[in-house]
Amino acid sequence: MVHHQKAIDGDLKLRRGLDAHLPVPADFDDWHYLTQLNQARAVQLGVEHFRSHRPVCMGTVVWQLNDCWPVTSWSAVDGDGRRKPLWYALRRAYADRLLTVQPRDGGLALVAVNETGEAWQVPAMVTRLTLGWESRATTAVELDVPAYSSMVVALPAELARPDEARRELLVAEPWDSAERAIWFFAEDREIEWPAAELDATVEPVDGGQLVQVSARTVLRDLTLFPDRLHPSAEVDQADQLDYESSVIIGWSCGPSSILTDHGASVGVHR
Repeated sequence: MVHHQKAIDGDLKLRRGLDAHLPVPADFDDWHYLTQLNQARAVQLGVEHFRSHRPVCMGTVVWQLNDCWPVTSWSAVDGDGRRKPLWYALRRAYADRLLTVQPRDGGLALVAVNETGEAWQVPAMVTRLTLGWESRATTAVELDVPAYSSMVVALPAELARPDEARRELLVAEPWDSAERAIWFFAEDREIEWPAAELDATVEPVDGGQLVQVSARTVLRDLTLFPDRLHPSAEVDQADQLDYESSVIIGWSCGPSSILTDHGASVGVHR
């Protein structure tokens, strides 16, 4: 990997980018997870920013999809064909119907982007919460977005201005199958995260393993790395944040007991 690091001072650049947002890695596994997480967040932030300015901006080009060898790079798929966290972030950022919180005119706005041929009409709830999942302020928004269009809703001050920036977040939840939008008021390294607590179960299903995670605290960027147990193992999603149960489907061509007996590597950023 050092041989294939072609950027001048590439590892130092990665460290500088990491230091601005995330905690200092304790070891290589932490570094590997957090640099991939930083990459996924950075690209998702950029894509959602550009999409939120539709029709001024009508598209983006992402570099890059995949690699052909083991290397530190911008790719979303590594040299062995494994999807990095960025791949899942891109799937969310390029969803046909996107809900995103964006800075606008000194405050915050909820932006709904509709890239389908049908109008997007659905109510949504926007709530300012503590990390203990206690509501501080909430408002209902009626989304009515024409086909191939966008809608911008300025959020009121009671939502856009936290009482305690290091202990609060915004969650915008549409009442349909579109993914919710999340906004933190501080960088991760500054947030006063509670200790992560979760319960997990694994059961065999057709084609792999069903991993059921029940969060007992706020969890952000929960990521399962089953490929550390079997090179062909994959997951169908990554990243959950709430007190609710989340489901991650893990598929493996190895023995059905591989996840249960050995325990896959899990990355949880609080």
